[in-house]
Amino acid sequence: MESLQLRYFRTVARMEHMTKAAQELHIAQPALSKTIARLEEDVGVPLFDRHGGRIRLNTFGKAYLARVEQALNLLEEGRKEVSELAGLEHGSIHLATSTMDRLSEPLGEFLSLHPEVNFRITQASAKEMAALAEAGEVDVIFTAIPIERPGVCEDDRPQ
Repeated sequence: MESLQLRYFRTVARMEHMTKAAQELHIAQPALSKTIARLEEDVGVPLFDRHGGRIRLNTFGKAYLARVEQALNLLEEGRKEVSELAGLEHGSIHLATSTMDRLSEPLGEFLSLHPEVNFRITQASAKEMAALAEAGEVDVIFTAIPIERPGVCEDDRPQ
């Protein structure tokens, strides 16, 4: 059983119409019907009562839909959690710097790998950058002059 089958099942259950569900899912109706038939075969019972062109969830289908909703929600939460743990796929970074000379190329490379990340760049003096850092308004500061204030860490890797 695949998550795609479960998503299709959820859509058919919501719409109670195979053709309309296929249109919403942007797939051919016969392909959707086969997918639902395979799902019912995997589950071992019919999930819908079929009457002419209409279909309705039966008792088995209603019970199964509740679990499918939970499973799909958990899968989506897991996807979001992993994406957040990776930390590079989405989001926003506020950067303060005194000059863009040395940052243009690396930022361009980073953004080509992670196009969903948004950068907000502020050009500022060292004093202004220190104030932004103390206020928690920036994520990263690039400066040639060390900022020696409490709460501001310096990268002490050898250059």
